[in-house]
Amino acid sequence: MNDESTPWVAPGTPAGPPAGRAAPGAAPQPRYGEYAPPGWAPPAPPPGWAPPLPPGQPAGPGGWTPAPRPGLIPLRPLGLGDVLGASFQVIRRNPRPTFGFALLVSLVSGVISLAIVGLLAWYAIGRVAMASSEDRSAIEAGSIVLVLLGTLVAAAVQLALSALPQGVVAAEVARGTLGERLRLRALWARVRGRIWALIGWTFILGVAFILLVLVAVAVLVPLAIAGGPAGLLAAIGIGLLVGLGLLVLSVWLGTKLEFVASLIVLERLGIRSAVRRSWRLTRGRFWPIFGTTLLMNVMLYVASQVITTPFTLVGSLIGTLVNPNQDETAVNTTTIIVALVSAAVGIVLNGVVVVAQSALPTLLYLDVRMRREGLDLELQRFTEERAAGREVPDPFDAAAHG
Repeated sequence: MNDESTPWVAPGTPAGPPAGRAAPGAAPQPRYGEYAPPGWAPPAPPPGWAPPLPPGQPAGPGGWTPAPRPGLIPLRPLGLGDVLGASFQVIRRNPRPTFGFALLVSLVSGVISLAIVGLLAWYAIGRVAMASSEDRSAIEAGSIVLVLLGTLVAAAVQLALSALPQGVVAAEVARGTLGERLRLRALWARVRGRIWALIGWTFILGVAFILLVLVAVAVLVPLAIAGGPAGLLAAIGIGLLVGLGLLVLSVWLGTKLEFVASLIVLERLGIRSAVRRSWRLTRGRFWPIFGTTLLMNVMLYVASQVITTPFTLVGSLIGTLVNPNQDETAVNTTTIIVALVSAAVGIVLNGVVVVAQSALPTLLYLDVRMRREGLDLELQRFTEERAAGREVPDPFDAAAHG
């Protein structure tokens, strides 16, 4: 009969000290509610033990578990493939409020710009045609100025409207990271209060670029005119150097300020605060951000050339095959058809480019915040609390950084 003071153990279990007793020479184990004595450490887990996995989370080899991925990207610092893939996956995941909205804005922008420039050009041509010979020169100069002003107005309209899909796509990337798939109305509700700040930032960039170009032209044109052939050569050389300098400056500033639009939309910052925060976030990450952005732009350019070049070649071949006698009516009809098809393809490609180029800065912003501020842990906590039915603050709105 077993001694009542000896606890029962399963066969094959290694012998050890009875439960509740410490091994000889070891520090005594603390009782419940007591502080651990000096030198005490919890017993090591048995070989092969691993913490339990969340429901539905597969285990990797050797017990490794991948980072959770509730939506668009895994909640961990992103690699190059993650960033580039997610930039295009935004369209496939939620096409209507991203690709569809970008197409709509592109069409509206093109129609408004064409209407402004076309009406002003029609008005200017009519004035010149009706002018007398004495006033024709003055009216022609005024008409040119009028058309140029109309072109600037059309460019301003396009610049303002380009901010709309940029804000919507930034909101979609952020919500898609959390596993949400919102409609355009819900995304617009999140962006609506930030549109004017976003448009203001877009205008600042456009005006700054125009001013730099005008200053360069104002310096170089008088030099080329007054200096004769030598002045012209000097102006060309200086122009090349100035152009290279402007390119380097625009690349540097564009990379340092790449997160401003995302910060305006997601963290709801003003323009000045967003500029300061983007400058801080990109510190030490300039080359990865610049390299990823450059690679994306090269990919989009090559893809667009691969798609549009066959249409141009096929259009010229069709004109020759269908109309070998070069009948004027057939030539005009073929030209119009090819132009319409090319325009439609260009609009579709522009929608893809707008979405990809708008998603990329937001993805890079999320990556930097995961690396520096532990945003991935905040997003994981948010998704877990939300799945448990608890109310938690938005992880982006709560990120108020001075």
